Amino acid sequence: MIYQLLIRLFSPFICLLITKDSIKKQGGGNFIKQRLGLDYPALPQVSQRIWIHCASVGEVKAAEPLIRALESTHHILVTTNTPTGKQQISNLFQNKVDHCYLPLDWPFAIKHFLRNCLPTECWIVETEIWPNLYRICAQHAIPLSIINGRLSPKTLNAPSWLKKSYQQSLLKVNKILARSQTEADRFIALGAPPHIVTVLGNLKYAQIQAVPHASNPMPRDYVLLASSHHDEELHIAQQWKNLQRPELLVIVPRHPNRSEAIQKQLLSLFPDLKIASKNQHPNAMTTLFLDDRMSKLMPLFEHAKLVIMGGSFVSKGGHNILEPATYQKAIITGSNMSDFIEEMALLQNHSGIIQCQNVQALSKILPPLLNDQKQRQILGKNAFKAIQTQQSILQDYLNQLL
Repeated sequence: MIYQLLIRLFSPFICLLITKDSIKKQGGGNFIKQRLGLDYPALPQVSQRIWIHCASVGEVKAAEPLIRALESTHHILVTTNTPTGKQQISNLFQNKVDHCYLPLDWPFAIKHFLRNCLPTECWIVETEIWPNLYRICAQHAIPLSIINGRLSPKTLNAPSWLKKSYQQSLLKVNKILARSQTEADRFIALGAPPHIVTVLGNLKYAQIQAVPHASNPMPRDYVLLASSHHDEELHIAQQWKNLQRPELLVIVPRHPNRSEAIQKQLLSLFPDLKIASKNQHPNAMTTLFLDDRMSKLMPLFEHAKLVIMGGSFVSKGGHNILEPATYQKAIITGSNMSDFIEEMALLQNHSGIIQCQNVQALSKILPPLLNDQKQRQILGKNAFKAIQTQQSILQDYLNQLL
């Protein structure tokens, strides 16, 4: 009751936020209208349309192997919450799958979406629990599964009224395919019936089976700082400047719309900073290159001399270390990898990753590693061997879902 009251009470404020978000992220009119539950394309009725919801870029990447396995034989509709998620879908699949933005959790919006898009089943990637969406799917006899399921500890610490809404929602779910036993236990603690919860492992391990290859996008050796967040760029760039290394430092922020703020921080330190969105290119004298474009990480992973994973030197929880591991790269993270505990444990158990306690530690770790090609190769091969142990993941998911 409290949840239903709040989403109605705050609806004018939510509309303003959606409009602001559209302007900030260049989502356009479709983003606003579809998030508000309006103007969905009328998709043709088919015997089976699998609706896969991916909140944003990370979830799209997690679901990519699953979508690729099904795109030629099934009708696929992918929903996202963000324009960057939509862009990722477009880059990966062109017109092979349909895309819409997920409506906000208003009953009229969800019903309008279902009437137009006509899904026959719904797969939620990872973590989103929307009480009205789950309830209305059950009312329309649309089976709902949570795949690659995970829950943050803060979800378990939500107010009692919200936890009750979550519990009621989980009773409407047909299957929860969790990525670890820890996550399975969290779903059960939140109220999921134990018999619907199965531990299958992290779907991101399946990316090893379809890793793309591309030519080297940089003219010289480089170190990659991937998926960085606020303050990481500045602090890591300061360490890099002090090292006076011959390699180029390439920074790819997690959110490219932060580019202007990053430029303001870095230009005083690096007058020779080159910026991709300004069509600038690094040369032999460039110290730092800011690649603020979407969907450019994979070729950069493939050819980097070493990868520093962002989101781990701040209170974010890290980002996907499996992608550079598929390219057999030496990987360094910070101390905060709380969103990837199992992945870290897997790579650490195979001596395939280096975790440092703070940014300052990079000044001691980077020089010997960059000077030792053999050690970098050993780290990369160990990381690759670790994820090879998980090769059955994709088929395990397909067996459960189809």
